[in-house]
Amino acid sequence: MSRKRILILRACGIAGEKQECDNIKSQCELYDIEVHDYCPKSNQEIDKILYSGITFDYVYLSSHGNREGFGSEDGEIDYNWLDFGTELCSSGCLEEDCIIFLSCCRGGLNEVAYSLFYCCTNVSYVVGARQSLAPHDMLISFNILLYNVQHRSVDPIVACEKIKLATDIRFVCFDQMETMSDLGFSSFVQNLDAKEIEQVLNAKEKEKERIN
Repeated sequence: MSRKRILILRACGIAGEKQECDNIKSQCELYDIEVHDYCPKSNQEIDKILYSGITFDYVYLSSHGNREGFGSEDGEIDYNWLDFGTELCSSGCLEEDCIIFLSCCRGGLNEVAYSLFYCCTNVSYVVGARQSLAPHDMLISFNILLYNVQHRSVDPIVACEKIKLATDIRFVCFDQMETMSDLGFSSFVQNLDAKEIEQVLNAKEKEKERIN
């Protein structure tokens, strides 16, 4: 069995981010996960990383976040979730059944998962916090999640539930197959404008061309 790979994007810039991501990197290495660790300074640098030709089983995104998108402390990174999802798709950087770990405030909102699932079929799970959290809270939560998912091979939904049992912190794990059957997801898609739909369709067409 080939080693799994994780992409760590340090796209926030706040105090504590280095310690958080260093710890996650060390934990992944302990589990024999191949780590690709970057500190991008702009949207363009993120795109360059995604189009590097390497595929990932996990993506760990450290950033500020809300229902519209994510960004850095200095404002140099300002990425819409739908745009990010289409780049994940068209770049072909994700392995099948990829899990996205969103270490950003409000990363566990439904709209965020809807955007990523709609754009990229290789995203199987999206995990994030329902509330605003400090880096040390994010760290312990994702430590628990990674331990259960990677080391113990626990289902990601069940592994996410263990975070609240251990810490009382509200995290949520969205399953693609379950989420895309929700009425909320259908409503999200219906409310996309023509330009956004075309953007996603073009990304999926690029993915097909790459595979063929």
